[in-house]
Amino acid sequence: MNAPRRLALLAVPALLALASCDIPTTGVVEAGEPASGIRPNTPVYFVYDDALVAVPRTTAYPGDAGEAVGLLLRGPTPGEAGKRLTTEIRERRATPASPAPTAVEPPTDAPTDLQWRTPTDEPTADVRGDRITLRLPLGTGPLNRIATRQVICTAAGAHRVTAPSAAQVTVEVTDGSGWHATGTDENCPSL
Repeated sequence: MNAPRRLALLAVPALLALASCDIPTTGVVEAGEPASGIRPNTPVYFVYDDALVAVPRTTAYPGDAGEAVGLLLRGPTPGEAGKRLTTEIRERRATPASPAPTAVEPPTDAPTDLQWRTPTDEPTADVRGDRITLRLPLGTGPLNRIATRQVICTAAGAHRVTAPSAAQVTVEVTDGSGWHATGTDENCPSL
């Protein structure tokens, strides 16, 4: 008889002895708040040594390309910046048609803890299958090649969180000023 089989035969009586120790069963033990589960993440693409790097960011809307690009536009967190992650997306410029963004006065009955902004302050995404049309806030573009890849990879990465597919995701980006770019997630690094 080989050694593993002998060990198994010896372990069975030991397990049976432990199982019959007369330990009473217990019901549900109330011990605080229930588990909240996994916090949803979306990939946001920053730059490290001239290369794109996917960074997981916690978000309430993991499949929302507009929300993910909004996180990208806010730039790296202090912790990410401490790891030498940067962005090629420069701060938004005012355009002749649109002065620098300003806050909109909230309605008088609105909660005071909400931040009020103009509708064009956040990116918006229109998704149709594996094609995303992304509108950046006016004055964000034109973007250089790396910044454009950051936006395309971030939008496509967010889309893939809730709609995984073998097909390439195509992203068309504009900022409403006439500038636009189109690309796919073909060479986007994964998390």
